[in-house]
Amino acid sequence: MTVIAYRSGVMACDSCWASNGTQNVSATKIIRLSSGGLLGSAGDNDIRALVDLVDKIRSPSQLPSRRSLAETRISCEALLAFKSGDVWMISTGGHDDAGYPIDDDADYGCWPAATIGGYAAAGSGADYALAAMDAGASARQAVEIACRRNIHCRLPVHTVKLLVKTK
Repeated sequence: MTVIAYRSGVMACDSCWASNGTQNVSATKIIRLSSGGLLGSAGDNDIRALVDLVDKIRSPSQLPSRRSLAETRISCEALLAFKSGDVWMISTGGHDDAGYPIDDDADYGCWPAATIGGYAAAGSGADYALAAMDAGASARQAVEIACRRNIHCRLPVHTVKLLVKTK
């Protein structure tokens, strides 16, 4: 229940952190990893297990396996932006409240995210954010638009700039 968008070196997110259908805090959902990359997540509020898996990863060849993602026992969809500018989608699949997989055929794994147009979005507001970026919106503007249309996304918008690797 969120929206994460990435475009042109900027990751943006909404602020809605909820539990049992009630927003209980407004905070960013973007973490700068020790590798210098950015991780923006939608889904479970507590993603420490995922952060532990990806914190030091510097290239897509080091991404975790589907099994490792499933073993986190969280339900999360995330965007991982590397310092190189590559952006990947990470999905841990659906899990029940006890952390067990809901569906063994769940869509989980890692795949390139920013392939069409060079931008990406994740979360319940992703469709609105992608359509906004199709029309030329920045990541921030795309999240603002998603917040106006998706009932699970809330202002204010937070943005974090990727510190791109220079050659």
